[in-house]
Amino acid sequence: MSYMNQNVDRMICNLTPSINQKCEELKTVRKELLQSRLFILLCALILTLPTLLVFGGISLTALIAPVLFMSLSTVILLPVLLYGKTVEQGGNLYEQA
Repeated sequence: MSYMNQNVDRMICNLTPSINQKCEELKTVRKELLQSRLFILLCALILTLPTLLVFGGISLTALIAPVLFMSLSTVILLPVLLYGKTVEQGGNLYEQA
């Protein structure tokens, strides 16, 4: 009886890496499937949502304008934002007498 238990224990120890590898493979496949479904759903939303909003009376310009304004503001004000940080971090400040 003890001999069979040793064989079973040895077999379990030998198979454990293979079992763990297969579990990781299954998790990876499941994750990829979920990501592909999410991608397809997002593609469908990108195609249908703006159309539904236009039919609902909301202009695409009203959706794009705030994002465009924030992007342009960030790009234009970036030197001012970075200048304040560099002075506090030990940047050079030249004063005229």
